[in-house]
Amino acid sequence: MCGCGDRHGEIMRALGDKMGGYVPETLKAIYDHRPELVELIERLDRVLLEDGALDKKTKRLIALACVITRMCEDCVYPQARVAVNYGATKEEILETLEICMITGGVPTFSIAKGGISRLFKEMED
Repeated sequence: MCGCGDRHGEIMRALGDKMGGYVPETLKAIYDHRPELVELIERLDRVLLEDGALDKKTKRLIALACVITRMCEDCVYPQARVAVNYGATKEEILETLEICMITGGVPTFSIAKGGISRLFKEMED
């Protein structure tokens, strides 16, 4: 991250704290290249970062299902990592993946396998 020390840096730190101490690589790259976009992302992400009618863990599992069925391979690990940071279990992640396979077909498993495998390895360590 850039050493700007500005409000965008404060927003980045706050987002990381709200995601259980994790900042996705994509968000770091956005901050490095267009720090002003971090403010927009923070406003858009509020619905995911706070409990509402749905708790934030459930919201992240839904977001995980969305990125898998949208075939965004780079998005799988960050969404799954934050879901686990919010209390999701391995079984909940796998059930989310099953739903994706039902609604999006077997290719969704191919998209998700790398990010999910990385996460599960970290959970075992």
